[in-house]
Amino acid sequence: MLQWSLITCYVASQTAEDVKNLTMTLFKTAGYSKTVRPLKNQSHVVVVQTDLVLNSIIDFNEQEENMKISGFLSIDWTDEFLQWNPEDYGGIDVLELPQNDVWRPDVALHNSFRTFSGLGSSNLLLRVHYDGLVVWSPYQILEATCDVDITYFPFDTQECPFKFSAWSYFADEVEMVEGQKGIYLYAFEENSRWSLDSTTVEPNTSADSIVIFTMTLKRKSTFYVFYILIPIVLLSFLNVLTFALPVSSGERASYNVTVFLSLAVFLTIVASEIPKNSNTISIISVYITAMIALSTATVMTSLLESRLAFRDKYTHSIGSGYMKLYRLARICQCKGDGDSRLATELGWDDVVAALDYFLFWLFFVLTFLATAVLFILAING
Repeated sequence: MLQWSLITCYVASQTAEDVKNLTMTLFKTAGYSKTVRPLKNQSHVVVVQTDLVLNSIIDFNEQEENMKISGFLSIDWTDEFLQWNPEDYGGIDVLELPQNDVWRPDVALHNSFRTFSGLGSSNLLLRVHYDGLVVWSPYQILEATCDVDITYFPFDTQECPFKFSAWSYFADEVEMVEGQKGIYLYAFEENSRWSLDSTTVEPNTSADSIVIFTMTLKRKSTFYVFYILIPIVLLSFLNVLTFALPVSSGERASYNVTVFLSLAVFLTIVASEIPKNSNTISIISVYITAMIALSTATVMTSLLESRLAFRDKYTHSIGSGYMKLYRLARICQCKGDGDSRLATELGWDDVVAALDYFLFWLFFVLTFLATAVLFILAING
């Protein structure tokens, strides 16, 4: 025979009247005031634990040196004037109240980029537990100023601190401390331009009540490598090919100027991507400037060679220095020393060809070394 046992238990029923009675007791009968720090002993410190729940990195603006994120702070503290016995009010252990009805620390972003304002809004609620624990989670679009270091652009890593302070209070009145994990990333969505490398929370070391959340971002450089870096490197080596173009073609000057202007355009593009300050200079800007300097030298030497090529060897005799240069070029090209031509057939066009040989390899080596240094610094950086 199957026996059933009936077990009875008491379930607290929370009614609207219980909520009204509780709020009446706390705010009317007890005379709660949101202007008084929530401590019975006013000489003590209100400890405010703060965490940041990061949702996304909206933008990191290098030109204006600021970072915009979306997320919310999880702020909690103990209010000794908002405590009750749940059994007296139908088992109510949590009460939701408008944030402007209770005392709360006037937390604000200390290094705000555009405006300085408090967190949250009048239509947000906070949760008050029966033991006085108050949990406030204001969602916010935060925009902070950052110091941008573009030395290794586009392989750079940037740090941006978000400094939150209880603006009206000193550290001996309201102490803001980091929470258990500092920055929570369970709802984080990856940015297309930046990857979140690491996060840190710094303790309060100043006389003010401040907690600092620092985010380290690493730039995703694929776009810049394909659309800026590779074309610049290819243009730099095209500059060397000037000396492979015969002087008699008459196209050297226009070819040189075209490469020069192309490099100048890329320098303008890079300048538009980085902040306009003099604190740091990107290595890619230094590289482009060096290539522009080499391009300038190429234009000058090409024009001088054009003038030499049109000289008449009978009115402008070829000096011994030019003859030695021509002989050395022949030896380097494994064509003999050319002694049989020195007296009768050697002309200024031969001298220019020898100059082209040495200038080609000189500018090639300089371009190669500059490019190698660029990549080594970028990788190490």
